Amino acid sequence: NAALHQIVLVRMAHDPRTRAYVAKRTAQGKSEKEIMRCLKRTVAREVYHHIVHPKPVPRVDDLRPLRHARGMTLQTVATHFNVWPAHISTIERGKRRDDDLAHRYRQWLLAA
Repeated sequence: NAALHQIVLVRMAHDPRTRAYVAKRTAQGKSEKEIMRCLKRTVAREVYHHIVHPKPVPRVDDLRPLRHARGMTLQTVATHFNVWPAHISTIERGKRRDDDLAHRYRQWLLAA
């Protein structure tokens, strides 16, 4: 419950969709407590959905061998993607999940 509360507070402060929802419900005469209760229920449904239907983790075990086969250094790859070499290394070793970068990295390696 505390985690849901914290998520709702952050969304109310930063998420444009949530802020629009809060403004709409406030205009309808709902109290902040009622609005937060509705938002917590929504967040709980989202969390449950992610637990029951997790996104599959993409394979990354092919990235390092591909890079080595192309004769590229971590620094070369990191410079191309404008990130630190350690970021690329942790993705290659499966220690960090960055699906978008891993996908772009794989496409770049296959095109090289």
